[in-house]
Amino acid sequence: MVDALLALLATLGALAATGLLVQRASKDRLLYLIAWSFTQVGLTLALLSMSLGFMMGFNGAFFRIMELGAALIGPVWLALGMIELIARYVQVRFGAWLFTISYTVVAIVILILDPLKGTLGKSLPKPSATYDALPLLLIDGAHVVAVLALAGCTGVTAWLASKRDQEAAELLIPVALVALAGVLVVSGTRGFLPAPLAVIALGAAAGLVWYGSMRTIPVYDEDGEGYDEYGDEPATGYEEQGYAQGAKAEPVPAPTPSPESRRGELRFPEPASEELRYPENTSIPAPPAFPAGADPAGATSVDGPLGGPLPGPLGGPLDRSPLAGLAKPGALGGDLANACGQITVYTLLDGREEAFDRLAADLVKAALAAEPETLIFACHEVVGGPTQRIFYQLFRDEAAFAAHRRRPHLQRFLAESRTHVIATNVIELKLGPAKVPLPAPEFPGR
Repeated sequence: MVDALLALLATLGALAATGLLVQRASKDRLLYLIAWSFTQVGLTLALLSMSLGFMMGFNGAFFRIMELGAALIGPVWLALGMIELIARYVQVRFGAWLFTISYTVVAIVILILDPLKGTLGKSLPKPSATYDALPLLLIDGAHVVAVLALAGCTGVTAWLASKRDQEAAELLIPVALVALAGVLVVSGTRGFLPAPLAVIALGAAAGLVWYGSMRTIPVYDEDGEGYDEYGDEPATGYEEQGYAQGAKAEPVPAPTPSPESRRGELRFPEPASEELRYPENTSIPAPPAFPAGADPAGATSVDGPLGGPLPGPLGGPLDRSPLAGLAKPGALGGDLANACGQITVYTLLDGREEAFDRLAADLVKAALAAEPETLIFACHEVVGGPTQRIFYQLFRDEAAFAAHRRRPHLQRFLAESRTHVIATNVIELKLGPAKVPLPAPEFPGR
């Protein structure tokens, strides 16, 4: 009876972990989460069969469900999810999916149809005393493949982390937790452990899979005030993007998936609303009016530092495209001795360009509309680098830069753009005295 109660508690815990993981997988549509959801379902069914077997006595159905869920599907799909998460070559991931699906289908058919031997009671049956040679060979093969894959992925991740690979370093703990879960699954289904320890091993494995998976994806905190990519603290993104930690971020609405299909996932998070992400009652300064009959393309809309027209966006009509290099009319006039700024280079995930550009366009509009001391705030595409974006920001002084860091629209951008960015490089700028533009001399006829 103690074994049945322990198995029932483990089943309830595994069921809760499975529900949470399936919910996250259905929302984010990440392939490794989908694979681990199969593992969780298999472990939960196996624990449920063990609970019923301890109470009512094991039969062929309970035994087969237990072996299919925990001994076959659990470790194989756990290893598949690990490879999907770690492997950086699409050929490796495709091969892993092809092998896993094929092996699972063949093994399920054989494990269901192969006759059982021996008698079953209320004690936990051992596979070696119940299955013939072929099913045991398939189970052994699944365990060997799973252990080798999990150990290999963990070793590669640790090696990359030792080489200061940031992505590998951040994934090292989740990978180690999932690998430990694989060891527990294999240990609990070999028939070597007593029934209580086997139940505990499978229940702990379900918990580790859930916890490890939650540390590999963005997780919102309970108050909705931003999220941390690994579920520790609400993050604002300042550390990666070169900003000093500022005020507490305002609540950020959870992203909703987009139906587009991309590498390593089926959909990716995007902003939940199309509304503008900058304060109301503000507006972008309109471009200067031109005299009647004047050609806007050739007209002087803003005087440059030397008294003449400025080339590009400042010398003609303002470009309102999402990634335009926008500056306020007359912003570069006056004393610029204390001007400072920042250049930020973003490297985006493949397929995330449009989602990032929408966030960048909202941020550019908000900065120019709500921050009077912002001289230039622009986001540029890189020719020949479709997954790179460059932000150029120039502020009148340090106080304006510090105020910009505290703006809610910046904190929203930093929080929501993290899921689209692989790496960020920051270059701090300070305008030296030799670069301050001098007044232009007066020329007759000008």
